[in-house]
Amino acid sequence: MNGANTVSSAEQEISASITNEIIKSIGIPARPLTLVQLQKEMDLDDPNLRRIAALVASDVTLTVAVLRTVNSPAYGLSRRCETVDQAISMIGFKRLSGIVTGLILRNLMRGDAQKLTYFWDISSKRSFAMSRLARGLGVVDEDIAQTFGLFCDVGIPLLMQRFSDYDQTLIACNHETEKTFTEIEQMRHHTDHALVGAIMARSWELPPTLCLSIRLHHDYAILHDSKVPETVTRLLAMNLIAEAAIQRFNFMKSTEWDKGSQAAIYAMALSEYEVEDWIDRLSYDLSALT
Repeated sequence: MNGANTVSSAEQEISASITNEIIKSIGIPARPLTLVQLQKEMDLDDPNLRRIAALVASDVTLTVAVLRTVNSPAYGLSRRCETVDQAISMIGFKRLSGIVTGLILRNLMRGDAQKLTYFWDISSKRSFAMSRLARGLGVVDEDIAQTFGLFCDVGIPLLMQRFSDYDQTLIACNHETEKTFTEIEQMRHHTDHALVGAIMARSWELPPTLCLSIRLHHDYAILHDSKVPETVTRLLAMNLIAEAAIQRFNFMKSTEWDKGSQAAIYAMALSEYEVEDWIDRLSYDLSALT
């Protein structure tokens, strides 16, 4: 199947699967009102800082979490933020939106606390690494890359919640060297986390390119296809580099990098040396999150 057909099939799959009985049984969470109102304000030609700050500040728990995140070493601010207004002025509307989205996502998921803690640790590292890559390479908008990092694996905790044996599926996926991650999921559960994540992203009104990238992020063959939108191939390639950096940081081997490294290098038009240097830098930078 060529890239154009892959993209078309993925888009149709995202739309059609919403009525699938398995997907319906998973219970994909609706986008919270706070995010709806926040996005509506940010989409204005002249967003109102005070109104955005008031939306975040209306939830005390969210406010505390936002300030804790912004004041963490990962953001490297020259002075501490004491209010949401200060946070917005120092990091901007889009980065604040990304933080709020990540925190709300975390609060929406239910399940084993230990497993979710591990998942969100990896998710935050992925979002950070994607943002860092986007900023350093300048090939994808940083906010798009950060949002992709947050959402690309969001289907995993939802499948954990739906299928009691999904832990065994994850083990099988992480040790598989030939089949794709999503092929193993489909064989066992007749759905996969990339599809669930793409459907959730669509229901949360994320841009179509992001939804498509989430759906295809384990399909490394498309990285060689010029018919696939450039933003999609770059996000997928950057995600593989981020994955390799996270696994190196954790002193683990990445089977995903083994499957897709050459395709990622091709898609990014970088040398193997440059990619290796990025993996090392990101692995080092991830220490700021601990």
